[in-house]
Amino acid sequence: MHFPFYRLAAAAACALTLACSLAYAQQLFELEPEYVYGRNRKPRLGYHKPEVFDPLSDRLYQSGYRDYPPTAIPEELKQVDAMTRVQKMGRILVCADGWFWPFSRTARKNEPGGIEIEIMQAIAKKHGWEVDVSWINMATRFGPGSPGGAYSRSIDKGICDVVFGLTITGDDHHMPVHELAFTRPFMSTGFVLVTQGAAKAAKTLDDVKNMHIKLGVPAYSPMSEYAESHGFEYTTFFQNYQVINALTQHEIDAAMLWSGAISQARLEHPEAEFEMPKGYVPVPEMRWNSAWVVKAKEKELLQFIDEAFAQMLKSGEIKRIVERYGMPFYPPTE
Repeated sequence: MHFPFYRLAAAAACALTLACSLAYAQQLFELEPEYVYGRNRKPRLGYHKPEVFDPLSDRLYQSGYRDYPPTAIPEELKQVDAMTRVQKMGRILVCADGWFWPFSRTARKNEPGGIEIEIMQAIAKKHGWEVDVSWINMATRFGPGSPGGAYSRSIDKGICDVVFGLTITGDDHHMPVHELAFTRPFMSTGFVLVTQGAAKAAKTLDDVKNMHIKLGVPAYSPMSEYAESHGFEYTTFFQNYQVINALTQHEIDAAMLWSGAISQARLEHPEAEFEMPKGYVPVPEMRWNSAWVVKAKEKELLQFIDEAFAQMLKSGEIKRIVERYGMPFYPPTE
């Protein structure tokens, strides 16, 4: 704590009277507000680009922040079941990808936390709990379940009880190795059609094919394989953002984007002309459920989350959260 010189002089001058000393003491011990990174993040209206995007340049991540829980767990609660720990601590410890917009992301300022963060905050608020997030990198080369991947550095170490950012693909061989279980899905995502210019009249993929319009798709993605196997005229770009750039530069008039990329496109390119046909639904082969994972043994926590998702889907609460981020909401598939 730093004391300016003029305050020391004032203290000496008024030390002769008890009243002055008491008044100064009250002023001296007035505490300043404290702001802690990663805690009590509240959403703001509008979008503000975060200061940090790349984990390789994030000093907090690289310094080891990723390997520790955001809140210390009391010794007597480290070996109890997760639901008991949540109830005793009054907070839920979760792990989320710090760079997975619009589902989750972290930065040095209080921007909106993302869809999954808000869903968990809504669940916790109904019980008077808080949510503490430990940021992890889910996009490792061989997946979160690989040796040294997200699971081994987070939920396996007891840093959190729930992991966000998962898609149920059917190729989930890593789940038994880490003794994990999926929650019920809370929504689904997929590749969606966007059009502009000459393709504006197209409402479905069949329309695009019949109009002989070249389709832009992300390279090395399930969508590029689908386009090839179904006889579409298509061209590939590296990742969704380059497909979006090609649209804004009018190199293509139709594209298939991951539905989450629609949110980012609307934020970064408000001038863009392309849009998704009203009511478009991804084809079944290009649509997957989103869920969370917990330890398989934590059956009470799993049931708690499943019931919360069921209530929020029925009331439309999850749909409202998703659409606030400018992303189309699709309910879970059967």
